[in-house]
Amino acid sequence: MKIILASLTAIVVASGALDVSAQTSSASPTISPTAKSKQVEFVADVWADNWFALYANGKLVGQDSVPISTERSFNAETIKFTAAYPLTIGIVAKDFTQDASGLEYIGTSRQQIGDGGIIAQIKEVKSGKFVTATSKSWKSLATNTAPLNPSCVTSSKPNLDCQSSSINLPANWNLSAFNDAQWVNATQYSPSEVGVKEGYLTISWNPAAALVWSSDLKLDNTVLLRTKVAK
Repeated sequence: MKIILASLTAIVVASGALDVSAQTSSASPTISPTAKSKQVEFVADVWADNWFALYANGKLVGQDSVPISTERSFNAETIKFTAAYPLTIGIVAKDFTQDASGLEYIGTSRQQIGDGGIIAQIKEVKSGKFVTATSKSWKSLATNTAPLNPSCVTSSKPNLDCQSSSINLPANWNLSAFNDAQWVNATQYSPSEVGVKEGYLTISWNPAAALVWSSDLKLDNTVLLRTKVAK
């Protein structure tokens, strides 16, 4: 398990893929303070198969320290950040795919369609109060799906034969004012369905915290998740 105390900035969104660069510092990131907003320090525990970026009130406050290009990256992260209520939490969750085909281990006997999964919980640091955790009440939107023709999993040229679909991340999707009425509720999965591995067992998860993804654990490779907490 790794602990992140960093100031991070999201840089590029292109062709439906998220590219995030980071600058680290010794201070926790501060989220859009205003004269009347009381800033609260929070701590988030996140485990993902395979990669995530975490936003609070529209600001990137942490991300998986292991690059998405790393196969079998199942580490957990503990992230401290400062923000004000009402709190809007957004997550970009990505499953590893070797290329646009949506497959992994291409060219080997293990060539296959992978699967995703993420779990997160947030508490107040000072009070220890539970704030929120991923569940089927969160809203979700899949922005990359591949392969659209799963039979291509046996192809010797999956980058040519496998079809995919991608959309750009909606503008301001991680802000409180964003209208997510057209999004669907996240789907909850069991640990065995996700196949939890390293990192997951290092965290003491609140009973309310659930493993979630879109409705398709295998074919949806990039999923946006969001929730709002009034107080």
